[in-house]
Amino acid sequence: MDGVINMYQSITEGLTYFDLKYKYSPGKTGNWLNYWSMPEGYSCSVVPEQPETKSYLGVDPLETIMGERKALLGSKIEMILSGIEERKKIKQKNLYRIDKDYCSVLNVQFQMPREKQYSVDRDRLTLERMKKDLEQQKRMEEVNYFRDLGLLKKDLTETMIEYLSEQNKQNLISNLEE
Repeated sequence: MDGVINMYQSITEGLTYFDLKYKYSPGKTGNWLNYWSMPEGYSCSVVPEQPETKSYLGVDPLETIMGERKALLGSKIEMILSGIEERKKIKQKNLYRIDKDYCSVLNVQFQMPREKQYSVDRDRLTLERMKKDLEQQKRMEEVNYFRDLGLLKKDLTETMIEYLSEQNKQNLISNLEE
């Protein structure tokens, strides 16, 4: 340790305050060693290393923007997934209500007198038409669910691609900085 201190003192004897502060960086020993090995009276021809640039903000603005965009895409993905779950609940609720209405029509049909249950009259035709309408509503709900789910999955796929792209960009930038 004493040898290093003696070498430092011998190197810094002829240097001014400006030389010590700006021309040679004390954290980088390479410049000091090159200067020390020069004969007296000659100036060091080695270009000092560039000082590290630090942002006054404390954080790299590019990383901040990339992180915010990634967070925004992440929240959009969560919203789409919650939209899919909500649509699934709506479908189940609608199908339950249609099935309940269908059961009500069947109950009315079974409560009719026996002779009217098997005859073709206006009441029975009305009940049959109601059953067909409810079955059609059920099929339409399935089709609407499929269509809505397809649109949501398309949005989810596009957003996932954007999210992964932002993640790759962020990884590339962080690897370049290292």
